[in-house]
Amino acid sequence: MHASSPNPDAVRFFDAASQAFLRAGARAGVRDHEFVIAGHRVRLRFAGDALEPLLLPALEHLRVERGAGGGSAEPALSVSFFESESTGEAMAAPTWGPLDYGVKGEIVGYNDDRIRTVFQPGVDILNVYDAARSEAVYWVAAPAVVPWWESSFPLRTILHWWAAPTSLQPVHAGAVGQGGRGVLVVGNSGAGKSTTTLACLEAGLDYAGDDYVLVDVEASHVHSLYGTAKLEPHNLQRFPSLAPFVANAGRLDDEKAMVFLHDHRPDRLVTGFALQVIVMPNVTGLRDSALEPAAPGEALRVLAPTTSFHLPGYGRDVFMKLTTLVRSLPCYRLHAGTDLEQVAASIGRLVES
Repeated sequence: MHASSPNPDAVRFFDAASQAFLRAGARAGVRDHEFVIAGHRVRLRFAGDALEPLLLPALEHLRVERGAGGGSAEPALSVSFFESESTGEAMAAPTWGPLDYGVKGEIVGYNDDRIRTVFQPGVDILNVYDAARSEAVYWVAAPAVVPWWESSFPLRTILHWWAAPTSLQPVHAGAVGQGGRGVLVVGNSGAGKSTTTLACLEAGLDYAGDDYVLVDVEASHVHSLYGTAKLEPHNLQRFPSLAPFVANAGRLDDEKAMVFLHDHRPDRLVTGFALQVIVMPNVTGLRDSALEPAAPGEALRVLAPTTSFHLPGYGRDVFMKLTTLVRSLPCYRLHAGTDLEQVAASIGRLVES
């Protein structure tokens, strides 16, 4: 539901940002790309091509030709991207003051049920969204500003805002399965979430994501967002078949290893499946793996903080959606051993059962 009286300064700033994109596009050319996310057409418009290699590879498995993919030809969400370095077009000057930067970069007075605005100093990416028009603008001063992790889950903030009025929710989790059904793999950093999902991928299970996925909490269905595998560099030795395809192999002193699976495992990437269970892995250091039932509250205590920490706005709504999710599915702890075949077999048995 849109606010009855959004801040007019916020609406004017969104309009000014949109006009800046159009001027950048007039200088550098506009390139359109279309994707289907959770059954909805999403159009990404780039002024010039400098940001495309940074933000598109993670989404390639969801790409459709313009006018293909079913549904209306008009997108459910349109996002305009530009950077100033190559286009020569500056972003509109902010109409807020230096004391208006809030938590997670939310601009005080520029975030309501219609307009959302985030610019976090230190990250330096502007996201601004108009829910009334289902349009967003994404801007950085230069491609070099984009941090490495943004390439692994582009649009995370904008997709969170877009999904807010619906039963869809971006969730900090992985998802693997087979035969049209599968499991949601949740955990804090270092718990073994990525190791578990990649072990399943290597064992032949279907893969919908290892870091962020989009969940319909009412239908208990997961939709893929990013075809990215991401793991700590020291873990590469456990996945030798993926090691040659690391996209950022020269920067692993400061970054996690990223593999864009559309190029290397397209047969295992799926757009989604029905969720059967929630799994919380923890690395034990022992050889063998074991499963045991867990309470929904335990899953919520893992899932809610890690999801909400990265997503600005709608905190209460996120919590309620995740509560619905964990109450609708059985939850298990996976004591993940060092034998990766056992890890994958444990997940496989849950899916089959």
